[in-house]
Amino acid sequence: MSGADVGREAVYAAEIAAFEGTSYETVVPFDDLLDLARLVTAATWWPCGATEVVKARRDASSSSTRQRGSAAAVVRLAAPQMTPATLLHELAHVLAGVGAGHGEQFRRAHVDLVGYAFGDAEAGWLLDAYAAVGLEPGDRTWSAPPVRGGTGGPIAL
Repeated sequence: MSGADVGREAVYAAEIAAFEGTSYETVVPFDDLLDLARLVTAATWWPCGATEVVKARRDASSSSTRQRGSAAAVVRLAAPQMTPATLLHELAHVLAGVGAGHGEQFRRAHVDLVGYAFGDAEAGWLLDAYAAVGLEPGDRTWSAPPVRGGTGGPIAL
């Protein structure tokens, strides 16, 4: 992420508003998250190829996505954040580019991923939550993913 990660705290607030108290913020087994990551990263619209998702160190309290040079980005999920919502947040960093921080490109990626994995209603929750904190998604620079109708998208938790 860039040194000036504009909107970071507002993104976190929007995520809480959109998903707190839902199954998307429930800690699930790591293997379930790997299955969701494979579903997303194997999709024909996903432009980033295979994305490694690993467990963070045991003492880590937050998840992250890092990329060194031209190497592929790696998503690290911390035990207290092993939720579908956190995984999609981290995959949004991959899709937008790790250097995009939590800016407009990240927010577009985030909404697209939520729409694809969870459904159009959930993408609407996130868009509304972003609007409530004064944030908007940017323009898409990748192919539009299909958006799932109804609650739950392609995952059943």
